[in-house]
Amino acid sequence: MASTPPTTGLQWDTDDGLPRRITSEDGTVLVHRTQDGDAWRLVVRTPEHREVTLVPDATTHPVLGRCDVVLDAEGEVLAHASAIDWRRPQQIPALDRPAALPRGAGTAILNLLAWQAQRATTGPLRYHGPYPSEALWASLQSSFRVDEDPAQARARFMADAEARALAGTRGPIDVAFVPQPHTWTWASPRVCLQRRDGLERVYVDGRAFDRDGIGPRRLTMVDGVAVAQVVVGSEAMADIARVGPQGRVEGEPGSLPPAPADLVGQPLPDPILPVLAQVLCAQAPRLLQPAVRETLDRVSLRWGDTGDELVAFRGGAFELHAAVVGYLPTDPTALLAVLIQLLQAPVRRVAAAAMAEAWAAAQG
Repeated sequence: MASTPPTTGLQWDTDDGLPRRITSEDGTVLVHRTQDGDAWRLVVRTPEHREVTLVPDATTHPVLGRCDVVLDAEGEVLAHASAIDWRRPQQIPALDRPAALPRGAGTAILNLLAWQAQRATTGPLRYHGPYPSEALWASLQSSFRVDEDPAQARARFMADAEARALAGTRGPIDVAFVPQPHTWTWASPRVCLQRRDGLERVYVDGRAFDRDGIGPRRLTMVDGVAVAQVVVGSEAMADIARVGPQGRVEGEPGSLPPAPADLVGQPLPDPILPVLAQVLCAQAPRLLQPAVRETLDRVSLRWGDTGDELVAFRGGAFELHAAVVGYLPTDPTALLAVLIQLLQAPVRRVAAAAMAEAWAAAQG
C-alpha cells in the first residue's frame, strides 16, 4: 500500500507499518526491506552509497538486553542497538559502538527512526540507554528537535552520563525529542545534500559539512552559494564543493592542498605533546579519560599525507595532514586550540574503540 510520505519529496511504499522502500526525490533508494517469511531486515543507504542492514531482535547483549544488530555489507556485526518496535517506535535506542558504523550510517538510522515515529504519530521519544553523550546529542539534532531551551535540555540529557554508563541504566532520560526528519538528495554521485530547514548539511564523499558548524568542516554561504569548506582556525584551507541555489554542484569536488613532501613523516615538536595530551584528556568525558590517556601514551603524533582526511590513525600514530602547517596560527594559545580541534574527535574514536574491545574481551 502506498501512503503519503511524512517528509516532502519522499516516495514511500509501506505495509504493516514497515517501509518496503523509501525513495528520495532524485530517485535514490534510501531504505529497502528484505523479507524471508516473517523475518525482515531494513537496508539503509549512507551518503557515500554504502549500505548497512538493520536486523530486529537479533541477539541478547549483557548491558542492553534484547538487541537489534547493524550489519555491514559482508554481514559482519558492526554494532548492537537496544531492540525497539520499528513499526511504532516509543523510544530512542542505545547503540553500543556508534564509532564502528560507516560515515553517515548512524544519522541515517536515527532519521529512519524519526520517519517511523512521525508516521506512527507516537509523539516525542526519549532516550532509554546508558550512553548519553555529546556525540549522540549532536546526532539527534539532525532528525529531532526539543521544544524547550536547548542548553537546559542538553544539560539534563548529559547530567548523569557517567553514573548511567557505570550502572548500565536503561531507563528514560526526561528530554522529549520531537521527530523532525531531514531528507537526502544527491546533487552528484559524490555530493549528498541534507535539507530540513533549508540546506543544513552537505556530504562530500561521506564527509559532513555543517551549516553554522564550529569544526574544521563547515558549510558557508557566499553570495547565495553554499560552500563546503575546510577551515583551520580562522583560515580557509580549501573549498571542497560549491552548491548553487538550485541544488546544483558547480564543477567537480575539490581536495585538500598537497602535503609538503619534506614534512611527511616528521613528528610534531616534542614540547607540545604533553600539553596536547593533558588538554585532550581533561576535555574528554570522565569515563573515557583513562582510555584517552592510555591511547596518547602508546601512540605518536606526526605529519603525514592523509589524502582528504585532516587526521588519520595508522601505523600506531595519529598523522595530521602536513598541508595544515601553512594555515596554523603563530600565537601559542591559538595554535594549541587548533590542534585540539583537529585531534579531539579522532583521539576519542580510537580511545572508545580500544575501550570497547577491552570490554568485549573481559566478557569472554
